[in-house]
Amino acid sequence: MEASPAELMEDEKTSQYAPSKELRESPRFQFTSAVMFENYLSGDYHAGRMTNYSRTGMCFETSQSPSVGTEIFIGIDKSPYSSAYDVFRAKVVWHQELSLEKSSYPYAVGVKYC
Repeated sequence: MEASPAELMEDEKTSQYAPSKELRESPRFQFTSAVMFENYLSGDYHAGRMTNYSRTGMCFETSQSPSVGTEIFIGIDKSPYSSAYDVFRAKVVWHQELSLEKSSYPYAVGVKYC
């Protein structure tokens, strides 16, 4: 399920961005880890920081925002899913600009695992 940027709102307690109407299939958990993502078609790599995850997807902050619908590979340095480095294929379902007063990255990106 996809939330448009207009449906997104900021949760003041966690500085996370989430759909104003809960559309997730599974609960999310706060977790911070370095990530690296690759645009599946262009091969471009970008760094970021995971802010939360669930069984079906994650949210991360980054300096480069892929378009909604873009397929990416995400590498997670200290994965919450296992004790090792993990790589997942995912599709971007939403993205939103962040205030640089609240984050060191200008974008939040929500993905659903493929």
